[in-house]
Amino acid sequence: MHLRLRKYARQAASALLFAVVIFAAGCHGNPNESGYGLVWVTVTDEPGDFTSYIVTIDSVTLTRNDGIIVTAASAPEIVDFTQVSNIAEMWGGTAVPNGTYLSATITLDYTTAASCTVATATQCITVLVNGVPTLVTTVLDAASGTTPTTYQVTVTFDEAHPLVISPTYASTSAQRLAIDFNLAASGEVGISGDTATLYVRPFLTAGVQAADNKLIRVRGPLINSSTDVDTYTVYVRPFYDEANNIGTLTLFNQPNTVYTINGKTLIGAPGLDVLSVLSAGTTMTAGYTTFEPTVNPANGATAGKFNLVYVVGASTLEDEYTEGISGYVVARSGNTLTLLDSTLFLNTADTFDYCLTGSASCGGKPQVLLGTGTIVTADDNTTLTGLNLDSIAVGQRITARGIYSILADGTTQIDARGSTTNTGSVRLQSTEVWGPLVSSAAGSLVLNAQTIDNLPVSDFNFAGNGAAALNPAAFTIDSGSVALPAGTAVGSPVWSDGFFTPFGSAPPDFTAVALNNELSVQTAGGPVGGGAPTAPGIETCGIGSQVCEPASLQVIWHSPPGSVTPFSSLSSSGFTINLANKEFFSGVIRIGPESIDLASLPASPQVVPTALPITGTFAPQYTVGNPATASVTATVATATTTLQVYNYFSAFVTRVNQVMDKASPAVQLEAHGIYNRTTNVFTATSVNLVL
Repeated sequence: MHLRLRKYARQAASALLFAVVIFAAGCHGNPNESGYGLVWVTVTDEPGDFTSYIVTIDSVTLTRNDGIIVTAASAPEIVDFTQVSNIAEMWGGTAVPNGTYLSATITLDYTTAASCTVATATQCITVLVNGVPTLVTTVLDAASGTTPTTYQVTVTFDEAHPLVISPTYASTSAQRLAIDFNLAASGEVGISGDTATLYVRPFLTAGVQAADNKLIRVRGPLINSSTDVDTYTVYVRPFYDEANNIGTLTLFNQPNTVYTINGKTLIGAPGLDVLSVLSAGTTMTAGYTTFEPTVNPANGATAGKFNLVYVVGASTLEDEYTEGISGYVVARSGNTLTLLDSTLFLNTADTFDYCLTGSASCGGKPQVLLGTGTIVTADDNTTLTGLNLDSIAVGQRITARGIYSILADGTTQIDARGSTTNTGSVRLQSTEVWGPLVSSAAGSLVLNAQTIDNLPVSDFNFAGNGAAALNPAAFTIDSGSVALPAGTAVGSPVWSDGFFTPFGSAPPDFTAVALNNELSVQTAGGPVGGGAPTAPGIETCGIGSQVCEPASLQVIWHSPPGSVTPFSSLSSSGFTINLANKEFFSGVIRIGPESIDLASLPASPQVVPTALPITGTFAPQYTVGNPATASVTATVATATTTLQVYNYFSAFVTRVNQVMDKASPAVQLEAHGIYNRTTNVFTATSVNLVL
């Protein structure tokens, strides 16, 4: 059976299974009680040194306190985890029996990634080598040294905060299961010359609350809209899926929700009105939401609302007549764009490819053709108006749609010029420029630009952005009313989120929607495009914010043998890394593109747990475990341990002291939160200790 037909068959089978579950639920127990509730599964990652990390996430099962195992997600999805580091993706909603669930088992499939070659590269793992996205040519299991296939990783929830589906009457209990795949704690990359090898040991966390406040993306075709109650409902199709419908979900409009639909931008109710008249079933939407839990005071059962921050829909998002590509404009000649770090979305073939030089389906530097018929919009932004093909400058991150072809020389091309039979379009997406501050004045500043969304500026040919050649060492920014945090000194790093000025119009080179220094970027609030306001962040990067860079502490010990004395001190108040330990290999603090070597600091930073309280949407996560013994693989038939999550740091410390020994030494650590250079204190909302 053809792959796409097989997926449709699976979709039909899933729908039948769901119907059977609901029918069976009505035949047991109290007639007013379904016996079932809902679990919404979301997936995100904490980034590592990757430009793509494409594996298949097969399934999630839950183990109840009576030993019963139920499936929370069963539709395999091909995922590029680097695309979900700033958001959480809604995988789907599934009916599960009432009860208390103690753990989750997540199955990941590395088979395709482990067999990638440059010639066949489509769904692979890549890293930056000398500024160029480069294929990881060898993928090995870190424990056995063999080629990996599948991992079934078991994560145990904090015992004080298990996943509980409560019995209800005339309503449905629902919980969110937040899965976080920590790429920075899931193995090591070895680089030799221009080749890279990945030693993989998947490390995940999971819980009812997430350790962040990332927006949740809900993608899928429109079912209906209810303008009288300010909602619309979709079938959930996560990631790049064009076939499966994994449950349904109703999303709630807000007065400041930004809608970009069929090339037009509207706010609030007028946007929902436009969406409501579009065709159900064929209109694709992507809603970026916050999550608001709700509790029924009568019985303690939980549910929740997904409140919309911004929406991209219809032909602006995708349609059946065009294909899409996302990436960074690294050169422009006339009306031809050249992209780097790009991903090709072939919705008619139900697949996507990361673009590498030499790849048959998506050659390394694809082209996008522009014309007067190209519709240009900006995601989550209401201030950029009158956009056209000249609004697209070198440096800008974009997603384009048009007619896909492969030229005679192997170059991938998307013709986004538009015609009477198809819509050509380009979405501008907020881009981050980083570098030391050169000077600042009211309404403007100058940076010595080093990176654009972590890509080195040397990757970009800025010819044509202005009449004179753009000088990255004197990169000019129109800051308008956006203020640089007080006290930001010349020479200190600055993060500027925003959009490149129209092609041919520089200087200024860039228009900022957010400006941050090293400290403020770790707590910044505000939406990605500068459209709707959100609350400022306090150590969790802001509610609904994507213009923030939480600090990431990353430590590796020589393995074998690992270290049984990785800390100079460890107590319920925090820990410090023992930099004198003979097994200590490397330690850095990453804040976006900034890398601070622990050895360059006056002393090893004091890592302390966050003082933020646990809420309905947030809980710190302190996780410890050995992935090799917590995973079932081709070489491990039975898992003997789990990755154990704790929401309280003191419980985490107790567990570390119990399980860290010569048989299970520390080999890797990743923590994220906020680093204060002045006090040399790292306040962690999450700690992941790999044994």
